[in-house]
Parts: sequence; C-alpha cells; structure tokens
Amino acid sequence: MERWVKELRDQLGKQLPIIVVGNKCDLENKRQIPLDEAESYAKNLGLDHFSASARNGHNVKELFRQLTERK
Repeated sequence: MERWVKELRDQLGKQLPIIVVGNKCDLENKRQIPLDEAESYAKNLGLDHFSASARNGHNVKELFRQLTERK
C-alpha cells in the first residue's frame, strides 16, 4: 500500500484524497487485521481509515461524503 500511495501522490499531487477502507466490517468475527493496527497504519501514511460494509451499507455514505468534501 505504501508504494501505491507514493505513486498516486507522485502522479497526482499530495492534495489527492486517499482513505484506507477496511471492508466487510459486518464480519467482525473474521477480522484478519486488528482495527487499531489498521488505523495506526493509515495514520502513519498520513491517511484516514474507515471500516465499512458494502453488504449492509455501514459507513459507505459517510466514506464517500468525507472523500468528496475534502479540499
């Protein structure tokens, strides 16, 4: 992921909004990466983190709202 973020920033600038999204939060019992680890990793890259579920829509609207409201 670090390489992808670097490539995006190199090509499109540092103002490009990037958010790390952990999908399938509706399957919390099958989580492979602890939430605090994912949030810390994103923060170390200077990114926000969202947990979302495409299945039940949890946090999907909020994710897109935050992404589109960034300047």
